[in-house]
Amino acid sequence: MSYQDPTASSIELLNSMSSAHESASEFYASASSLLESKLYHQLTVEILSFTSSPTNCITLPDSSTNFSNIYNILFKLKSKLNPLMLTRIACNVSRDTDILSELMATDEIQSAPHAKLFAQAKLHLLTLMANSSPSSDIVSTIQTFLKENKITLQQLSASTESEIASVHSAYHQTAMHLAKITGPAQNYYHSAIEFLHYTPLTSLSEDEKKTLATDLCLAALMGEGVYNLGTVVYDNQGLLECLKGTENQYLVDLMTSAAEGSVLSDPSTLQEYEKHLAQKGCDVKVVEEKIMLLALIHMVFEKESHDRLLKFSEIADRLMIGLEQVEWVVMKALSLGLIKGSMDQVDGVVEVSWVMPRVLDEKGLNSLANRFGDWAAKVDETKAYMSEHIPAF
Repeated sequence: MSYQDPTASSIELLNSMSSAHESASEFYASASSLLESKLYHQLTVEILSFTSSPTNCITLPDSSTNFSNIYNILFKLKSKLNPLMLTRIACNVSRDTDILSELMATDEIQSAPHAKLFAQAKLHLLTLMANSSPSSDIVSTIQTFLKENKITLQQLSASTESEIASVHSAYHQTAMHLAKITGPAQNYYHSAIEFLHYTPLTSLSEDEKKTLATDLCLAALMGEGVYNLGTVVYDNQGLLECLKGTENQYLVDLMTSAAEGSVLSDPSTLQEYEKHLAQKGCDVKVVEEKIMLLALIHMVFEKESHDRLLKFSEIADRLMIGLEQVEWVVMKALSLGLIKGSMDQVDGVVEVSWVMPRVLDEKGLNSLANRFGDWAAKVDETKAYMSEHIPAF
């Protein structure tokens, strides 16, 4: 009996799809050639790229899709493929948990920790996306998964250049969606920042980017202990760009203003922002307090390190608050660890020895660079003086 290569039927299917879908004929021809040459790594890379674009998905007369046909070809070859790549392709092919569950049950995935963690995270994510109000059992199961795999995740390579980045992305995306449902805001913020670190913006649709940008801004404004707004405004400018010209542009404007340490002085603008924030379910007083504290931090930063003695009257003018409120604001900043120093209520002054480090804009970085330059010049002057006046031994 003659031997028939098991990949022959798969190559034939790819060739037939190439004829039927002329717009993607180049891809099918390439995939067929790679499969025939048994270049499995290159094949999965090619297919992952193709299936990452939803526009390439075509519904066939039998209600299946070209994506599912391609995946079925790979599933037969699973023992020869990178398990993580196969799992990522499975997620591109369908949002049906059945496909991913079937794949995760295979020995190939169970014996590959990276692929298994990715598949579990994606399964939990699909469950959350299918349930806007998940049961307490579902929430508990996902919380347990995240907790148990936190150490496993930390042991993976942190390189965003490797495939491992996709595992980090899947884990933090699941944590982010869970936090959006259960809270608190700071949990969503931290998970979203981690998700963005490992996820190219190009992999997200415009709607996904707008939703993420909106939720991230709200979480940053409302999140307890979240004061480094520059992480959102300056490190993720590309994401915030998608809100410009939309009904949520006010969030970008407000975040930028807060990150710069500005206090809104126009009553009409302030009222407009407050109205929008209230509609989003935000506690406006919490946001106002955060803006005041950030303005104080920025005020301290603008001072030279040897000249950080602030009068209560200066702070009141800068923050546009009554003199009687200054002590409370300073005490709040000290208790939160945003600044370190001492306050003299009798003389009405605050001496600051340390201010919270944070992400700066170009103007702030230039200011810091100039200070380093001045410091270096003073060190040189001191060195020259010491050399001139202290005899050599």
